[in-house]
Amino acid sequence: MPNGYYLPYIAESEEPYWNFGFGRINQKPDGTIPGGGILYLQRPPDDLGSHQSAYLNGVGRVIVKMGGFRPAPATVSNS
Repeated sequence: MPNGYYLPYIAESEEPYWNFGFGRINQKPDGTIPGGGILYLQRPPDDLGSHQSAYLNGVGRVIVKMGGFRPAPATVSNS
Protein backbone atom coordinates (compact mmCIF):
# COMPACT_ATOMS: atom_id res chain seq x y z
CA MET A 1 0.00 0.00 0.00
CA PRO A 2 1.46 3.41 -0.90
CA ASN A 3 2.54 5.56 2.01
CA GLY A 4 -0.26 7.82 3.22
CA TYR A 5 -3.27 5.59 2.47
CA TYR A 6 -4.45 4.60 5.92
CA LEU A 7 -8.17 5.41 6.40
CA PRO A 8 -10.25 2.25 5.77
CA TYR A 9 -13.67 2.75 4.14
CA ILE A 10 -16.26 0.07 3.31
CA ALA A 11 -18.44 -0.12 0.19
CA GLU A 12 -22.11 -0.22 1.22
CA SER A 13 -23.05 -1.93 -2.07
CA GLU A 14 -21.27 -2.68 -5.34
CA GLU A 15 -19.37 0.49 -6.30
CA PRO A 16 -17.44 1.36 -9.49
CA TYR A 17 -13.81 2.41 -9.56
CA TRP A 18 -11.52 3.94 -12.16
CA ASN A 19 -7.80 3.23 -12.39
CA PHE A 20 -5.76 6.14 -11.05
CA GLY A 21 -4.16 8.31 -13.69
CA PHE A 22 -3.51 11.90 -14.46
CA GLY A 23 -5.78 13.60 -16.94
CA ARG A 24 -9.24 12.53 -18.01
CA ILE A 25 -11.10 9.61 -16.43
CA ASN A 26 -12.89 7.20 -18.77
CA GLN A 27 -16.68 7.36 -18.70
CA LYS A 28 -16.91 3.59 -18.23
CA PRO A 29 -15.58 2.26 -14.88
CA ASP A 30 -12.54 -0.03 -14.93
CA GLY A 31 -14.12 -2.38 -12.38
CA THR A 32 -16.35 -2.66 -9.31
CA ILE A 33 -15.81 -3.08 -5.60
CA PRO A 34 -18.26 -5.57 -4.06
CA GLY A 35 -20.47 -4.58 -1.13
CA GLY A 36 -18.40 -4.90 2.06
CA GLY A 37 -15.13 -4.37 0.14
CA ILE A 38 -12.52 -2.21 1.87
CA LEU A 39 -10.37 0.51 0.36
CA TYR A 40 -8.05 3.04 1.96
CA LEU A 41 -8.12 6.84 1.67
CA GLN A 42 -5.37 9.41 2.24
CA ARG A 43 -7.68 11.81 4.05
CA PRO A 44 -11.31 11.99 5.18
CA PRO A 45 -13.65 13.03 2.36
CA ASP A 46 -14.76 16.67 2.35
CA ASP A 47 -18.10 15.97 0.67
CA LEU A 48 -19.59 12.48 0.34
CA GLY A 49 -20.63 13.26 -3.23
CA SER A 50 -17.09 13.89 -4.44
CA HIS A 51 -14.57 11.60 -6.12
CA GLN A 52 -11.38 10.73 -4.29
CA SER A 53 -8.13 8.84 -4.75
CA ALA A 54 -7.96 5.58 -2.82
CA TYR A 55 -5.95 2.36 -2.61
CA LEU A 56 -7.66 -0.95 -3.36
CA ASN A 57 -5.79 -4.16 -2.47
CA GLY A 58 -5.07 -6.23 -5.56
CA VAL A 59 -5.66 -3.27 -7.89
CA GLY A 60 -3.58 -0.35 -6.58
CA ARG A 61 -4.48 3.33 -6.70
CA VAL A 62 -8.01 4.04 -7.94
CA ILE A 63 -10.54 6.86 -8.13
CA VAL A 64 -13.93 6.30 -6.46
CA LYS A 65 -17.10 8.30 -5.88
CA MET A 66 -17.40 8.56 -2.10
CA GLY A 67 -21.21 8.54 -1.85
CA GLY A 68 -21.37 4.74 -1.54
CA PHE A 69 -18.72 4.33 1.16
CA ARG A 70 -18.66 4.69 4.94
CA PRO A 71 -15.80 4.59 7.46
CA ALA A 72 -14.83 1.05 8.46
CA PRO A 73 -15.35 0.13 12.11
CA ALA A 74 -12.27 0.09 14.32
CA THR A 75 -10.54 -3.26 14.65
CA VAL A 76 -9.43 -4.74 17.96
CA SER A 77 -6.22 -6.69 18.33
CA ASN A 78 -4.64 -8.46 21.29
CA SER A 79 -1.07 -7.31 20.97
